[in-house]
Amino acid sequence: MRHILTYLLLSSAVIVPFASAQQAETVTQAAEQENILFGDENQPGRSIHMEIVSRINNGVALDDAVSQTIAQVTREEDTLISGTARLVVGLNKGISVNFMRNMVNLNKLTDSTKGAIETFPSDAADIIQLAVTLYPSFAQDVIDSAVTTGEIEPNDALLAAIAAGADPTTVSSATAAGGVVGAGTPTGTGVGAGGAGGGDTTASTN
Repeated sequence: MRHILTYLLLSSAVIVPFASAQQAETVTQAAEQENILFGDENQPGRSIHMEIVSRINNGVALDDAVSQTIAQVTREEDTLISGTARLVVGLNKGISVNFMRNMVNLNKLTDSTKGAIETFPSDAADIIQLAVTLYPSFAQDVIDSAVTTGEIEPNDALLAAIAAGADPTTVSSATAAGGVVGAGTPTGTGVGAGGAGGGDTTASTN
């Protein structure tokens, strides 16, 4: 009997630290995963992205996770994103689902914007408004990527971004058209873990 009690005590001593280590590792992995997502805490799109990833980590399939999250954030009582962002996301849930699925798959705003426009070419202006609403600090990136699809003119892309709340003093159609970047054009600062630029997704690229 004494041997059995001793064995149980030793087993407990081993299991508790092991469980604690596993829990700490899970928390660390979750934090690291959040850090590599595009954008920062001021971007509503990042909040949606994090919620989708959380559902996927809990075993929900990608398409279901995206659809469920879009349905959640467009409810009036939900507080994950602001009322303005909620309204824009809810205007065309099909576009919103496609755009956020792209963000989860690619973790790149420019490619996600282009992908959505290529899927819904007649809704290019609406996609620009959605992307700028969800990632307001990266409005110029949205304009530039939208114009490269050839589905919208630079000035129309600029107007769509401004309609979504982009500061007209910090965005330009000249950049999108291949002109000289104005001094006030945002450079994409404030990216999740690795600043702006064209690196891989682990650096939260544009």
